[in-house]
This record gives sequence, structure tokens and C-alpha cells, in this order.
Amino acid sequence: MKKQKVQPKEKISKPSHQLAFVGIFLLAGLIIGLIAGYFLFHSRHKSDSRADKPISEKTMVNVNEIRLGGAYELTNPLLDCDNFEPSILPNHVKLKKMLTSYVDTNLKNGNANSISVYFRSLDNGPWIGIGENTMYTPASLLKVPLMIAILKKAEKDPEILKSKVYYNQIMDASHSPNIHSTKKLEIGNTYTVDQLLEYMISYSDNNAKEILLKFVDDDFLFKVFIDLGVDMQHRDLQQDFITCREYSSFFRILYNASYLSRDMSEKALKLLTKTSFHQGIPNPLPDNIIVAHKFGERAYPDSNIKQLHDCGIVYFEGRPYLLCVMTLGTDFDKLVKIISDISALTYNEISKSSD
Repeated sequence: MKKQKVQPKEKISKPSHQLAFVGIFLLAGLIIGLIAGYFLFHSRHKSDSRADKPISEKTMVNVNEIRLGGAYELTNPLLDCDNFEPSILPNHVKLKKMLTSYVDTNLKNGNANSISVYFRSLDNGPWIGIGENTMYTPASLLKVPLMIAILKKAEKDPEILKSKVYYNQIMDASHSPNIHSTKKLEIGNTYTVDQLLEYMISYSDNNAKEILLKFVDDDFLFKVFIDLGVDMQHRDLQQDFITCREYSSFFRILYNASYLSRDMSEKALKLLTKTSFHQGIPNPLPDNIIVAHKFGERAYPDSNIKQLHDCGIVYFEGRPYLLCVMTLGTDFDKLVKIISDISALTYNEISKSSD
């Protein structure tokens, strides 16, 4: 019987096109994995650098810190921290658009020659501004830093507030104000420094201001300005020399109690809630809204130009904010209305965003 030849088994192989497909699939998977890993690593790295690692000077270039400085070797307390970049929050962007339109319309119609606005949320600091770096004459607004200087002295010497002064002559008759207070110093009466602070802030009494200036020398007062971020020594005080953004720092520092003690900061803000001028920022607001603010006005004897400003804190429940409006024009009543309207627009928009 003839043996049948057994043929060797052929090696089973996959078609070449199938191998190519598998290779491409594996390569694609590798590339996708590398890309995903890259983005995952960098997203975590960015998150970690923000949350856990110190922020480099390069990333902080748009932040300005105001520190106390002084003769201490190892400490330098932070008084205020300001972000140079305006807010991009939708409600703030909308508010700025509305305010810009209002300002432009009033400038075009001749109701004012210049209008500047600075708004800042006091919760975490986002802000918007319109002409916020334009210089103005602060006029009576300077009574706030003077008050801060007196209270700073009183922290070391509380008896200064009990010091008595006999008022026997008018000390400031420089101009007739448009805004008249129902209360003023009376010749022949004796007042404590504490009472003079009330007259100066709540009733904007210029004679009270002149008396209080005798309790602080120029060097100390200038030091307070510098401490609070405004270097008055290098500015021409005969010209417009302060912006609404700079001036707002006084209120922020009082609100944060970062320069004066908490008790003294509270005392200052309580005096500011009793300001007798109600036509500006407080005018359109509900009666239950507390406002700590100070107005300033300036008229020029050889010109019909006037300046009117109002700056302060609006204690909107749960969302307090700072508003400072500075204006220049020829019609005092129109300037008052502009400040009141800007306050109304701001309050209405903040109210909507908090619903």
C-alpha cells in the first residue's frame, strides 16, 4: 500500500492590510494619550500654581499694594490692595456700558464739562471706572483724611478728643457754599475736638476744619496721605490734584479697618453716615439703605466753573459697594442731578444682579 505523503501545515498569516490597520490604531491611541496627558498635566499645574504656590511678580504686575512702611525692620502691614484691571463680570460690564452712555449724553448736552465715576464692590474688590484717573480739586473731600489724621493721633493719645477749644472768630470765609448746613459753629462757644470732628464731617463746617488743622502739623498730615497711597507733597495743590479712584482708597481703608483701629474706623464711618448733604448719592436710594459719604464743592470767584463731588460707601444688604462721582461744570443743580442719577443707575443694576 502506498503511503500518503503528509504535507506540512502552512503557517497561518494575517493579511498585510489588516496588520497596517492595527498599527495605525495603536499609533493613534498613543498620540491621543500623549495629548490628553499634556493638557491634564498643565491644567493641574496651573491650578496648583494658583492655589498652592506663591504667585510670581510677573503674574502680579497689575496689582498695586499699599503698605504702611515706616521704621520697623521686620513688618510692613498691608493697608490696601488694588487691581489695575477693571471687572469683566457681566453685571459690571453692563453697568459700565449704561453709565458710559449716561455720561456721554450729559457731556454732549453740555450739562457738565467733565464727569468721572469709580465703582467698586467691597466684597472682593472688582471695579469699573469712567475717567477715573482725571484730576479734580477735592475741596471738602479733604476733611476725610484730616479726620483720619486726628483719629490716628487719638489712638496714641485718647485725651486729644477731649481737648477743648474756645471758638471766638470766623476762620474761613473764603467763599459762599452752594450747599448750606443747618448747623454750624457759633462764636463764643467752647467745643471739644470730638465735637469739632462731627461739625467738620457731618455738617462740613470749614471753621471746624481750620481749628482741627492746628492739632496736626503739615508733615504728619502729608504722612497720612502718603500712608494711604496719595503723595500730596509732589503735587501742585493750587491745581486739580486728586482722582476719584485715588480718593476712594480712604473709604476702602476705613471699611477694612486696616489703618485705624476697628473702633476708630467705625467712629469715622458713623460720622460719615450723618452727612447732612442728601441730594447726591443717597437721594435716589431707599430710606433703609445706609450711606457713609462725603461731598465736596468748589466754586471759582473769577469763573463760572464749579466742581461738585460725592464719594462713599452704600451699604446694600449683603453687597456693599463704593461709589465716587466727581463732576465739573457751570450749573450746580445739573451737577447734583448727574450724581444722583449715577447713584440711581448703579443701585438699580446692583439690585437686579442680586435677585
